[in-house]
Amino acid sequence: MTTQTPTDTFGTTLQGTAAASPLDLDRDTVIDAFRRTGYVYITGFAPDTEAFLAFTARYCTDFRAYVGGAYSRESIGGNKTLMSVTGGKLRFAVPLHGEMYYLKEHPSVLWFYCATPALKDGETTVADGVRFWRELSSASRQLFSEQRIKYIRTYPDGTWQGIYQSDDLEEVARVCAANQMTFKVGTERQVITEYVTSAVVKTPYGEHDAFINNILPVVGQERAGSKASLVRLEDDSPIPDAVLADLVAVAGRITIDVPWKSGDIAMINNTRAMHGRRSFADDQRDIYVRLGDAAFAL
Repeated sequence: MTTQTPTDTFGTTLQGTAAASPLDLDRDTVIDAFRRTGYVYITGFAPDTEAFLAFTARYCTDFRAYVGGAYSRESIGGNKTLMSVTGGKLRFAVPLHGEMYYLKEHPSVLWFYCATPALKDGETTVADGVRFWRELSSASRQLFSEQRIKYIRTYPDGTWQGIYQSDDLEEVARVCAANQMTFKVGTERQVITEYVTSAVVKTPYGEHDAFINNILPVVGQERAGSKASLVRLEDDSPIPDAVLADLVAVAGRITIDVPWKSGDIAMINNTRAMHGRRSFADDQRDIYVRLGDAAFAL
């Protein structure tokens, strides 16, 4: 096995061979790389899905179903904690974001497994939230230091049941309460929630400021005409266009592509890193995801 760090401070690649297994990796080595560098890319081993499940269980507890997530995801093999990625076979790009940061309770570890890569493009993308914050303009940093952001989500009857994996409004209300979200039911049984939080978090490792949120994909959805999910400043004003342009520019400078091959695994620190996806044009890409809580100190 060889170890390579893509940048001085962000990301580690662990290179194996098809004759070996990721389960052979030293657990402390993987944890140290994850904590220090934000994500670990494990390539060359070619494990099957069962080996991926066993490997992830070495590092996480309490794997989550995607209750309250932004999309309905397909479970794989009847396992509710092994899921298709955002949009499944849909081919659109996904801007950088933190996983489920529109809820209070989000996973600390995000796992990806490449069953089959796209024929071309379709890379998962990652970026260091610490570097992202440092590269923002002083005006953008001042805005997000002074004002929190608000996620406003509206799901019609027939849609929220898939999002919350329940047709019981009382259960939906409990999920919202546990995540410090306001909750109301509209006149046509649509579910409307709001969640206020900071766009900037403190990393458990190093106590650094990190820009991790869901601003870019939510703004992208709104610009495409969707009103299901909105993001505003806490005072209900829109995030200024100049600030949004700053976010897009920083993302363009610091994004790293994960060059998928079948059997590759990515372990992303959801307390430090954001992730996304490049668009692709075929129907071959098959990537699975697990959402877990670290079974070690972050």
